[in-house]
Amino acid sequence: MSKDDDEWTGSMKRPWLNPPQNHELGVKKGLWGPTMIGIGLVVVAVIVVLVLVKTGHLDRGWAYAVLPVAIIAAAASRVLTIFKAGAEDKQTR
Repeated sequence: MSKDDDEWTGSMKRPWLNPPQNHELGVKKGLWGPTMIGIGLVVVAVIVVLVLVKTGHLDRGWAYAVLPVAIIAAAASRVLTIFKAGAEDKQTR
């Protein structure tokens, strides 16, 4: 097997019929999946607080308090995804 051979034996006419990968990638490996679930829960909590502020159940100060949390969570999910993709790229080479 040469260095450039990726062991793909599928058809060029039907590329969606690829054989399974040899390496385990994605959310199955490491803490990326649980971390992304945690970030998702933070975003849902921020949305709930914003809805409660909009309906008048909470003071407007709560909205100003949770918006930076949502921005940091969104940035963290992007940064974690970039690091995860880089690590997987190095692993499969």
